[in-house]
Amino acid sequence: MTLPFLASLFYFVFWSEQILARWLYGFTKLFTLVWPVIAVLLITKADLPRFKLSDELHRRALPWGILAGIGIIGVMWIIMLTPLREMILGCAPRIRSKAQALGMLDYYWTFGLFLSLIHSLLEEYYWRWFVYGQLRRVVGNGFAHVLAGVSFAAHHLVVTTQYFPPVWGVVFGALTGAGGILWSVLYEKQRTLAGAWICHVLVDLGILSIGHKLLFGSYF
Repeated sequence: MTLPFLASLFYFVFWSEQILARWLYGFTKLFTLVWPVIAVLLITKADLPRFKLSDELHRRALPWGILAGIGIIGVMWIIMLTPLREMILGCAPRIRSKAQALGMLDYYWTFGLFLSLIHSLLEEYYWRWFVYGQLRRVVGNGFAHVLAGVSFAAHHLVVTTQYFPPVWGVVFGALTGAGGILWSVLYEKQRTLAGAWICHVLVDLGILSIGHKLLFGSYF
């Protein structure tokens, strides 16, 4: 729950101008992929899940995830029509500087599609299936939703407070935590990551579209 937060302090704040930041970022993502398997097999002694893409359970979850994703994108676009738009656009130089330091600017949509499709699945696997899934075994569903949401928000809070003024950075970080809670609720209700994942994909694409506006002057 804490390692992604601690690592983000180094690769996004303390070492953000160094090549080491990219290596630490990659190591952190590798950790989130490998550690759940090790923990489940060696510590909790549980069986790994078996996924079948043809399972009706997954197909039934997708429409609700799509609707939730479209709703969240709608809220983001509405925000860009309010006075907050000027504050967000004013943060473009800071966002550009960070993106350039991490080597993302020249490969914006390549990295963006990876972020939306693959990285979002990795996050759902780690934060919903593993973190929330293990928490609910020891603290119950309600508290597990909150703890998983807070820990999911923590490393995103590091990012948002670097991009935006402190108050708005905290607000946007908290909204990320609310999104994490929504996705763990979807996972709990639907018994599959499919709905949470497709919603996560759409939200990331919406954020990337706004990011493209900030960095390049157009939404796409």
